[in-house]
Amino acid sequence: MRIRRFLVAAALLLFAGYLLFPATKASHAASPEDHPAVPAILARAESLFQSMKSHDYTAIFAALSEKSRETIVAETSSALAADAKPAPPGKATAPDTPSAPAKDAPPDPEGVRRDFVAGGPIARDYWDAFLRRFDPDTALEHSRWEIGSVGKDRAEILLTHHGADHPATLKMFLEDGDWKVGLVETFWSR
Repeated sequence: MRIRRFLVAAALLLFAGYLLFPATKASHAASPEDHPAVPAILARAESLFQSMKSHDYTAIFAALSEKSRETIVAETSSALAADAKPAPPGKATAPDTPSAPAKDAPPDPEGVRRDFVAGGPIARDYWDAFLRRFDPDTALEHSRWEIGSVGKDRAEILLTHHGADHPATLKMFLEDGDWKVGLVETFWSR
């Protein structure tokens, strides 16, 4: 019985204290730049673009979020499978050939994943094609970087290309204790 009275009295005191001395708001909210993870977030994003610039295929793939890696592996596997399909019977594939030559079976998605992890020929072809359309210096040297929102396991970096009106929002994800770049989450159409 004493414990119950004590708990009720303590709750009443806390409630009265809250009414008499309400929490005051800080003069300004904490800035995202003040978040302790910001240096790691920015370093990971910068390292991705530097890896692209130096054609370090294994580092590019390692810097990506799990969703980005899975999407790239799935899309690449599908493209390789479609390319490996023989032409329908009776349909010529080139002006001088009556039918398509037999092609090697494409690697399964796990084989494609291993190739990307190792920086093999599939990864080289993929990233070389990607880098023919995207210059990493656009982000590294020709854009202003600002930290956007920072949460427990997600963050955004605002990259504003010189002369652009609006920034691109690079999405970052904390996965297994390391920040990863959401390349697919940022740039692929939904």
